[in-house]
Amino acid sequence: MANQTTCLAVIPARLKSTRLPEKPLKDIGGKLLIQRVWEQAKRATTLTEVVLATDDPTIFEAATKFGATALMTSSNHLTGSDRVSEAAEIMKKRGKRFDLIANVQGDMPFINPEVINRTVLALAEGSADYGMSTVATPILSEGEFLRSASVKVVIGTDGAALYFSRAPIPFIREPDGLEISEESPYGFKHMGLYVFRPETLAKLNTLSQSLPEQRERLEQLRALCNGIRIRVAVVPPELLVNQVEVDTPEDLERARDIAAQCASQCASRTAGL
Repeated sequence: MANQTTCLAVIPARLKSTRLPEKPLKDIGGKLLIQRVWEQAKRATTLTEVVLATDDPTIFEAATKFGATALMTSSNHLTGSDRVSEAAEIMKKRGKRFDLIANVQGDMPFINPEVINRTVLALAEGSADYGMSTVATPILSEGEFLRSASVKVVIGTDGAALYFSRAPIPFIREPDGLEISEESPYGFKHMGLYVFRPETLAKLNTLSQSLPEQRERLEQLRALCNGIRIRVAVVPPELLVNQVEVDTPEDLERARDIAAQCASQCASRTAGL
């Protein structure tokens, strides 16, 4: 990594979830959801340290039991990035300073460590005018492109994010005869993984929610609306095999199916030795 850049990864987790209550503590193949996220993050070679930030004693206790470093944070945060900012301040008070800070969402149990690496490197190796980075992948399915739960990002020729939306952007005015490929997809699907420069994260924590952020319910729009440049690491679909963001009971069942399939494949390989 560029000049041995140090990076703190924070996994924000809270019990309150309207669509899936107590989501972080859901069992997925014998492991808690947050445990799986933490284990995947620990495998990323670009991360110097990984901590879990929560406002709930139950999550704190569970995290310490499976070996994670857990931090208690305020219950008043509106977004995960706000909680990550407080966690970074706690670490600073403990004498630990980092060049970059990653927000690894606590609902991605099978996140590929290489995706984390590429997102960190996008900022570490990018120009200084980028305040943060994130990740996206080509959308090859029209259904996924039209799905409001799938967040899309429009990317400039320099790799900077121009806008994020739940709407299908960019709008395709003449779809007839359109040839879709990784080089010319419907659009790009955004994943909720962010890496910040410390000063950017601190600034975001002082800003009010912008109108687009309130309308779309997308916290990254606060950055764009306040002139903070976001560099996007585009990763191929093959790095996202088994990727699922657990937001609903249906997502949870899919994650459990993936865990069962992985366990079965592992058992088959072991039996073949």
